[in-house]
Order: sequence, then C-alpha cells, then structure tokens
Amino acid sequence: MSETIDKALQKPLLSRLSIAMFGMVMGAGGLGNAWTLAHAVLGVPALIGHALLALATTLFVLLVLVHLAKLLWHADAVREEFAHPVRSSFFPAVSVAAIVLSIGLRVPCEAAAQLLWWFGASLHLLLALTLIRRWIIKPQDESVLTPAWFIPVVGNILVPVGGAPLGHVEISWFFFSVGLVLWLSFFPIVLHRVLFAPELSARSLPTLFILLAPPSIGLSAYLAFTHGVAGPLADILYCFALFIAMLLASLWRHVSHGPFFMSWWAMTFPAAGWAGATLAFCHARPSDYAVVIAWAALGVASVIVAMVAARTAVHMVTGRAFSED
Repeated sequence: MSETIDKALQKPLLSRLSIAMFGMVMGAGGLGNAWTLAHAVLGVPALIGHALLALATTLFVLLVLVHLAKLLWHADAVREEFAHPVRSSFFPAVSVAAIVLSIGLRVPCEAAAQLLWWFGASLHLLLALTLIRRWIIKPQDESVLTPAWFIPVVGNILVPVGGAPLGHVEISWFFFSVGLVLWLSFFPIVLHRVLFAPELSARSLPTLFILLAPPSIGLSAYLAFTHGVAGPLADILYCFALFIAMLLASLWRHVSHGPFFMSWWAMTFPAAGWAGATLAFCHARPSDYAVVIAWAALGVASVIVAMVAARTAVHMVTGRAFSED
C-alpha cells in the first residue's frame, strides 16, 4: 500500500484528481434539492436548501475548471482513467451533477437550469452509449463489477426529474424508458456479483448505496411526469426503495467499518435522492407514516453528507485524498 501511495505522489497533483470528485456535487446538490422540497412539504427553513445548492454549484464550477485543465495538460491521465473498468463508470457523475443542479436552479434561474439540463442530458446520453458499447464489444471481468455501473446505466432516470418540469416531456420519457428497462436488466447482474463473486473491496463497499438510487429517483421522475399524482407504479417504487433503505441500514457497520476513501461519496446522492423521493411521495399521498419516513430520510441523508464531508476535509488536509490509486 505504501509503495502505491509513493508512486501516486510522484505524479503531478492535477493528474491525480479523480473524476469521482463530482460525487461531492451530486451529494451536496441532491441534499439541497431535498431540503428545498422539505421547505414546501414540511415547512423547514428554505435557507438550508439554498445554502447547500450554492455550495454544490460552486463545487461544480470549480471541478469543471480543474478537470478541463487536467484534460488540457494531462490528457494521458484522463484517457487512462476513462479506460479503467471501474473508474470509467464515474465519468457520468459530471452529467448527473449538472442535472441535479438544474433541478435546484429551476425556480431562481430557469435559463441556467435549461442550460445545465441540456448539457447534462446530452453528455449523459453520449457517455451511456459509449460505456455500454464498450461493455458489449469487450467481455467484462465480473470481479471488477460494482454498483457504480448503475451511474451511466440508470442515471438516465434522473433526466426527467429536471426535464419534465422544464417542458421537455417527450425527451424525458425517452431517458426514463431507457433507465427503467436497463435498471431491471442490470439489477440482477449486480446482485449476482454481490452475492456470488468475491467480496467487494473496502473501497467499493460504499457503492452498495447506489442500489437505493434507481427506485428513489425513478419515483421522483414518475411524480414529475404525473405532476405529483401518485399511482400503482409510484407505490411499487416507494416500497421497494424503502426496503433497500432498510437493508442498507442493517449493513451500515459492514459498509463503514473500513478506512475512509473518496468513494464514500457514493453513499450521499442515493441517500439524498431517497430523501427527496420520500418527500415527493409524502406530498402526493400524505399520511402519518409518510411524514415520519420523510423526516427520517431527510435526517439520515443530512447526517451521511455531513459525516462524509467532514472526513473528506481531513482526507484532503492530510493529502490522502490525492494519493488514492
């Protein structure tokens, strides 16, 4: 391990920055959207959501500039990262982050929301086609498969959450259809990998939380299409997301017992997405239990994001965030 770190530290800092850092934007922005929705549903202060979205937007701009510089001066490092069987799945985090911000910016600045949505949707389609095409052409090693593969595949489901309210209903149905069918296809594959292949590494274990994202975001997308009217599909997605959340809660000590890695940010967006979905469902079909679950989801997501952010700050100060291979 020390030899790996020493070798990594020999490279320029810019070349060592991971595309997975956009997970910070997804986590902070997703939580900001959840708190904004909580203002309308639960009456919490609007300032919390606005502050989180401002932080996420600042992080996004900074990371875009930094990674453009990396592409300009260290193109080989970018190509190496994109060729990696695991790290390549995090490139669509850029497009997902853009769509997350477009959701939060729709009310205060629709023009910026439109720009971010078009950028995110177009980039995500390109990356999804590229990565899935690669997986088809070149047989994949099951041992390197992680739930992170859901990002390019199922990330399509997020597009309608931002697109439908902006008026892009037909395009949003395209993305929703692709994401939903591919989720149903890839979920058994990922579950088989988790159950029957060698155990996930300590670094990959937090990506198990990504299993929570498809039903949660799918629920939010469905409610975006129906203008907040729940139906049988909403009930199914809500209940399944609740079950996955309960399962992940039972696995918390198993997932978080190891050393901290930047991959822990993989837990934040699914948790925030689940919080947003429970709030949207609570608004669509209010009940005592829905309110309790919404408060619990919002609280858990907030604690997870705060904890991961605090540990990331320490990780960056010590330099370990820039020495992961």
